[in-house]
Parts: sequence; C-alpha cells; structure tokens
Amino acid sequence: MFKYPLQILSVSLLFILWQGCAQMTPLTGGTRDKTPPKLVSAVPETLTCNFKQHIVVLKFDEYIQLKDLNTQLVISPKLKQNPEIVSDGKKVIIRIDTNDLQPKTTYRFFFGEAIVDMNESNPLKNFEYIFSTGKHIDSLKISGTVKDAFNNAPIDNTLISLYTNSLQNDSLPYIEVPNYITKTNAQGEFKFDHLPVHTYKAYAITDANKNFMYDRGIEKIGFLDQVLVLEHDSSIAFRLFQEEAAKLYIKKTISPYYGLSKIILNKKSAIQISPLDPLQAKDIYIAQTGTISDSINVYYKNQEDSLKLLVKYPDDKRIDTVQLSLAKKSSKKKKFAFIRLNTSGNSLPLGKPIIISFITWMDTNKTNWQKLKLISNKDSIIDTMNVNGRWLNIHQLELSNKLNEGSNYTLLIDTSAFSDIYTQWNDSVRFRFTAQSKTEFGKVSLKMVLNKKQQYLIQLINEKEVVIKEQMISFSLSSSNAKTVEFTSVLPGKYLTRIVFDDNKNNKWDSGNLFLKQQAETVIINSKELKVVSDWEIEEEIVLKE
Repeated sequence: MFKYPLQILSVSLLFILWQGCAQMTPLTGGTRDKTPPKLVSAVPETLTCNFKQHIVVLKFDEYIQLKDLNTQLVISPKLKQNPEIVSDGKKVIIRIDTNDLQPKTTYRFFFGEAIVDMNESNPLKNFEYIFSTGKHIDSLKISGTVKDAFNNAPIDNTLISLYTNSLQNDSLPYIEVPNYITKTNAQGEFKFDHLPVHTYKAYAITDANKNFMYDRGIEKIGFLDQVLVLEHDSSIAFRLFQEEAAKLYIKKTISPYYGLSKIILNKKSAIQISPLDPLQAKDIYIAQTGTISDSINVYYKNQEDSLKLLVKYPDDKRIDTVQLSLAKKSSKKKKFAFIRLNTSGNSLPLGKPIIISFITWMDTNKTNWQKLKLISNKDSIIDTMNVNGRWLNIHQLELSNKLNEGSNYTLLIDTSAFSDIYTQWNDSVRFRFTAQSKTEFGKVSLKMVLNKKQQYLIQLINEKEVVIKEQMISFSLSSSNAKTVEFTSVLPGKYLTRIVFDDNKNNKWDSGNLFLKQQAETVIINSKELKVVSDWEIEEEIVLKE
C-alpha cells in the first residue's frame, strides 16, 4: 500500500524523538554551594622545618579569592614587613623576605576567613600555614571554652588572643595585636596548636570591629586571673562580660514631639533631674527621676526652643546641666495621644488597680467620669458600673473600682472623656481584660543547699531569660548551708533557677573589670526545668557542690 514503508517509519520515529527533546522545562538554580575551598597542596608543605624559601604556593580545589585579608591575616611571631600575598586562580601565593625570619622559630600564618571560593564566597575558616626556620615544629597545645558570664551560653566566633609581651598591666588588648589568635566554634570551643614553651597572657574578645584588639563599651572580654606558663598542653576557660561604664553620663536626648523629651543614660542609675530655673517647675514634670532607670521622660508646657535642666549624679556627687532642644509646635491639629492600660496579654495583675496611662500632659481638671464605664462578666452575669479614681500624676490615672478575681471586664472610654493641655480630646476606645485569680497561679518551693557562706540572689527566669521572681538569701558563718526559697503567685509555664553569687552584697549581678583584675560575679543556672501549673505547688532541691 505504501511504496517506501521503511523510510516512512524512520521519519515518524525521528519526529517523535524531536517532539520529546523539544519540550521546554524551567531551569532550576540547583542547591547552593556551601562547601568551602579545600587545600590540595602546599609548596613547601605545611609544617616544613629548616624553611628558607622566598615563595609559598598554596593550591586549592576550586577558584578562590582573598577577602578582608588585612583584617583577617595574623602572622605570629610578627614580621617587620608583611609579606606580599595574592590570589591567582586556584592558588594563593605568599612572597616572604627571609631576612625578616628569626632562626629556630615556628611561624604561623593564620588566615582566619580570608580565603573564600569565587562563586559563593564560602570561607575556609581558621586556615593556617605553618613552618619552622629551625629543626623542629613547636608542638604545645591549648584548648578551652568561652561562655557568657551571665547566662553561661557558649559564644561563637570569639577571638582568643595570646600575648608573649612581658607588660605587667592589662593594656595589651587595647594597644597591640596579639602574637597568636584563634576563634571559637558554635559550641564556644577553641584550640591552639604548634605553640612554643613560653609565658602568655590570654584574653577572649568578641571583636565586633575585627581589629584584633579590645574596644571597651562595644565588645565583651574575658581574661585569666594569672599568666599562663605553657610547658605542656593546657586547658583554659573564659567567662565573657561587658564592662560597665566607669562614669555615668547622658548618652543622648531626643524630642519626638512637642511636649515630651527623653533623656537616655549610658547605664541604669537613679539620677536626680530638676529645672535649672525653679520658676519653671510648674511647667515641667519629670518622670523616673530618682528611680533606677536608663531613660527619663521630661514632660513640659509653655516652653520654646530649649530647656535647661539640673542633673545630679549619685555615684560621684557631680552636678551638671543639660540643655534640651525642644520639638517645635505644630499648627496642624493633632490626633489625641495614645492610651494604654497596665495589662499584659489582656490580663490585669493580681490585686492591682487599673491604671490608664497617656503619653502627653493631661488636663486633669477636664476628666468626664460619666463617659467611663466598667462592665463585668462572670458566670453570664453582666454588671455595668460607674468609674471613679484619682490622677497619680500628669499622665497616669488610677481607678478605684474593686475588681473580682477571675472576672472578665470591659472598660469603655467614650469620646471626649479626656483632654490633654492642648485641648485635644480622645476618641472612643474599649479595653477587654481579665482580673487574675489566685487559682491561676502556682507556687515554687526551692530547698537550696549551697557551698559557700555568703549572699546569693535566687532568680526564677522564663524561657526568654526574663526574671519573673527573685529573692535574696544569705548565710552566716554559724548557720547551716541549707535554706528554703518560696516563690508564690507564679503563672503557669516553664522556668529555670538562676543563682547569682552576690559577692559585694549589692543585691544585683555585677560585671567584671579588666584593669581591676575583677571577674564578673559567678552565675549558675540549674538545668532542671520547673513546670508550674495552676493552683499547685512544686518542690525542688538544688545542691551546689562546686
């Protein structure tokens, strides 16, 4: 029937194949390369003795580049002149002036994370090239750990510095790049290899700006109490702390809008602030003055451009003045300022009255109590009551209504119930909340058996390390080492116990001080999780043996 059956069959098969090959499929980028470069060879080999070469060639398994070499590279011992180091395809080439090399010395080129691949910049972490101009490679090792002094958490990427300098004070980490460095891993662990017999000073620094030195105020530091005499392999540990500023001062001031300025301190303190001109006292209200805080709100009226205040510092009895630049008045009609209640998660703390807070200076004489209603709802019984109260200050109103534990409430604030001193009236708003009941809470009873006769701060902390409850205990020389600590009215949840060794008896944890050779106060966090449930008491024994 067909004249050329074989030819037709072949053409049909080719057409079918072409159809399959021609189908378009979207391109995928594939998985991202996360593998760092690997060293394939080194000429001369690493750990070479009797080193005399001018050029070192390091070859890797992929194309590489050098990143931040000036801040990453540390050569120890230091050379008079830094060698020339360049990348070339898959190679790193080091050109060394051998006249700078000392005899019978092990040299270590620590690249940090400077060697990265060309495509994804994956770093080859803590890479080092080592050689000796003598007959042997130094072989001593130091290993150790770094933890945060306050929460005992391991700290990743911390710089560990070793100095061979003989200076007796602790100015070294401020002024000199260390002789030997390494960094911690994610578990806070570190290791030095190929060290010579020597006496070292050792520090751990977070090194935020990567200059290999300590910058107080922005970085944490840890140090050893004694110099490290290295004659055999050693293990050391650091507890990092942020040094508290020695001097209290005003860090900055801000004026978000006319009527309010904020004073921000460099650390928490109970400074006293008052108007420089006593005649202005009636037009100025200062919140948080005299209480421990790191910020102070200054409310004002009838002021233009600037305001001068008198500042008394409690630590050193200094008296100073500060001039606030005030926000300009706006001719545009503003919306009434923000209102909030002292509730957390729509729950009013047990036994606490309702407090309404405003963020501006209120006209306390224009409160329209008829426009405030409190509605209670318990067991389907609804009761509406009038509201009464008193102004605590120019921006806080305390309600005097008695509340029933466990009842649900709605606070209705109708339009124009409140006015600020700029004749701005509020819009209507409602707040729903529940008055906490004793049955919602649990109780924690801790039997503490502690190893030292001193003062301790016992804290109950939640999963976010926020202090929920705390209590001070102390032991006299004649007393036993056991005491029971009870925390009542604890909301259901999971908690841990933090034990602070309050060495100076000031009822708080104190950080360390490098120049004074003062370590941060010891903190122990008990690993046993406490699960608190409603209307239940749990008991736990904590024994410190260390």
